[in-house]
Amino acid sequence: MSEQEMQYTAKDLAASLDVTTSTLRRWAIALESAHYPFQRNEKGQRIYAEQDMATLEELKKLLGEKMTFADAIQQLTGHTKTEKKSETEKLNVTAEEVEKLVSRAVKKAVKKEREKLFKQMKKQMKKELEKLKDKN
Repeated sequence: MSEQEMQYTAKDLAASLDVTTSTLRRWAIALESAHYPFQRNEKGQRIYAEQDMATLEELKKLLGEKMTFADAIQQLTGHTKTEKKSETEKLNVTAEEVEKLVSRAVKKAVKKEREKLFKQMKKQMKKELEKLKDKN
């Protein structure tokens, strides 16, 4: 955010949009959950810029046109809201899929460990060669 760009507090922006601060907060949370980035100050509070104001004005307009909240958020961000899955949805994985995931993770870990060992061996070999050079 540039120094010259106008910044708004939640209270000022809510007043400008003619909504309550709790409505603004709800909208911001929904946008963030759909990957819309808001700047934050050192206290962790959202800082609203001109672009954010335009986005929120568009959200209000879409809602006024009777678009659903979820559809308006998706239209503005290109993402659907991150939804929490139920426990049964989380566990709906076949044994074969779990085996593939574990296999990939093990292969990745083995590769990483092998690379680490090769680096250590290379370093040790270099030291040994230096010792041999010094003896000759």
